[in-house]
Amino acid sequence: MTDIRSDFPIFESHPDLVYLDSASTAQKPAAVIDAVAEYLERGYANIHRGSYELSELSESLYKESKIAVARLIGAESHYEIAYSNNATGAFNLLAGSMARSGWLKTGDRVLLSIVEHHANVVPWMMLRESLGIEVEFVGLNADYELDMADFVAKLTPNTKVVSFTWCSNVTGVGVNFPEVNDAIGKYWQAEWGKPPYRIMDASQLVPHGPVDVVANGLDFAVFTGHKMWADPGIGILWGKKELLKSMEPCIGGGGAINFVHTDGYEVSGLPYRFEPGTPNLTGAVSLLTAVEYFESVGGYPEVAETERELVEYALEEFAERSETVTLVGPTVAVLPSGAIRAGVFSFTVEGKHVTDVADAFAAEDVCVRAGHHCAEPFHIRQEISGTVRMSISMYTTQDDLEKFFEVLDDIVRKPR
Repeated sequence: MTDIRSDFPIFESHPDLVYLDSASTAQKPAAVIDAVAEYLERGYANIHRGSYELSELSESLYKESKIAVARLIGAESHYEIAYSNNATGAFNLLAGSMARSGWLKTGDRVLLSIVEHHANVVPWMMLRESLGIEVEFVGLNADYELDMADFVAKLTPNTKVVSFTWCSNVTGVGVNFPEVNDAIGKYWQAEWGKPPYRIMDASQLVPHGPVDVVANGLDFAVFTGHKMWADPGIGILWGKKELLKSMEPCIGGGGAINFVHTDGYEVSGLPYRFEPGTPNLTGAVSLLTAVEYFESVGGYPEVAETERELVEYALEEFAERSETVTLVGPTVAVLPSGAIRAGVFSFTVEGKHVTDVADAFAAEDVCVRAGHHCAEPFHIRQEISGTVRMSISMYTTQDDLEKFFEVLDDIVRKPR
């Protein structure tokens, strides 16, 4: 990949910045910033029912953004794309709508991996409280991938949902959906009825590797825009068209209905039935531009090659410090299963509190994050209170990582 760092104005504004917190949120290229500014200055208006030029322009851009997203993830149609405020909002929308549609009832089981982000945990736990469903966690194997024996053991007739991350925001690896599909195909018994819905949390995968929702046999997928260089405030829910058409939305209002009478209402068709109210139009423009920019610099083939080199370098450096720094996640770039490790590195430093470590990095203008990264069940299972996380994106350079390890060495040497 050509040097794209100059495309991101944040680094011109902060020349000494070493930004290694992209798993939390990604910086924005000038193309996205300029497109949003131009839209607000020259093209902004609300969509739906406006016959004037500005409204029609907004409608067109909103549709184009969904076409771009569908292209990015291999969806069959932009009608399968619904926008929310973020991935967490999309999971709440999905879980709530499944419940309202009667697809989940008391005693039904939802299987999650222990490394799931809270966005893919709390909405199901809320249904456990309100509906009486069961929420079960599947453990990981020694390579931090899904323990398939544990998954098969927990795959019971009342399992209605399996919802997993393809890429953990803590370990850098997640669940191999073809393997999950094979296990379901092998162990699901016909008398149990319909196999469970398969849902992917793709928020950490989309910025690093391709997501093909059809090839991976998914029913739904969720991710967020701000981790892939778009503005915050826009999340993506993809679902198979026939499922979205038959699912009753758990939220409603103007823009998502065909009519409202004093004695009732009728929800609209796709894709708007899940998008009541004025949508995040600037977010949609930013998402459209982010996808187009990403494609213009080479897309996944280029990003994968660039990040693979950075991941291998980082793992070599962590290995040299293994006596004092413990990496929580795979220590190899390619796992025995063939899974590719993403550039997300969570670690602890012997004798140092994670917050103190993060503060020490911050003092040197190196941006990392400390805590449980909205994956508290995993940290509890690992018997650690938190980790420091360093994460990369396509604008990260080897100079950034060299600075990171230089500061890390100073932190290790510094007395408590």
